Amino acid sequence: MIVALNHKSNFTKDEILKYLEDYKNLNTYNHEMILIPTACYLPLIEKNITFASEDVSSKEMGAYTGEITAKAIKSLGATYTLINHSERSTKMNEDLSISKKKLEQAFSSDLIPIICIGDTKEEHERGTYVDKIKEDMDYLLSDIDKSKDFIIAYEPIFAIGTGIVPTNLDIEKVTTMLKETYNKKILYGGSANEKNIDELKQVKNIDGFLLGGISLKLDFLQEFLNKLQ
Repeated sequence: MIVALNHKSNFTKDEILKYLEDYKNLNTYNHEMILIPTACYLPLIEKNITFASEDVSSKEMGAYTGEITAKAIKSLGATYTLINHSERSTKMNEDLSISKKKLEQAFSSDLIPIICIGDTKEEHERGTYVDKIKEDMDYLLSDIDKSKDFIIAYEPIFAIGTGIVPTNLDIEKVTTMLKETYNKKILYGGSANEKNIDELKQVKNIDGFLLGGISLKLDFLQEFLNKLQ
């Protein structure tokens, strides 16, 4: 399975160096691990570690102070980049049109996008979430060659960092639609941890997990990986 570790805006330089040293001792059971550190630490990642960027600019190289382009990220050795994480929309006010431009930039620099897609609590309770997720995905992928390599990460927005996890049946409604429609690898993210992995790993049409908080604590992450077998 794929296990992607999203550090978000965490760790100082000394802390990430300690993390990377301890990360070498992690028993990954041959799962495909993808490390996703804060952008300023990308140059610290060793070549034998597969890693991604948490974000990518919607702009090409040029006079865009503070932006980190896809081309620059690729030059550091990154294989993947997150696209459309809900925290970019809910906390940074980025809409789907910006995410679509970022997706295009990722493809143009041969980064493999991990496209995050999710639903609000209101959409989930109304039962419209599957249709809404497909609508958003179709917008992001419009005018894009669907044969290109990308991963889809289903993350219910109300589940991220809250400890609230939808039922397996609810998750399967989304993962099944995504798998049947786009035929790509599907991850689940949103309060997945070492306590609920026994239940979550039973979800159908899932190829791995996108982890947040648990990715920061290697002892809990090791327990998660032990149970993922």
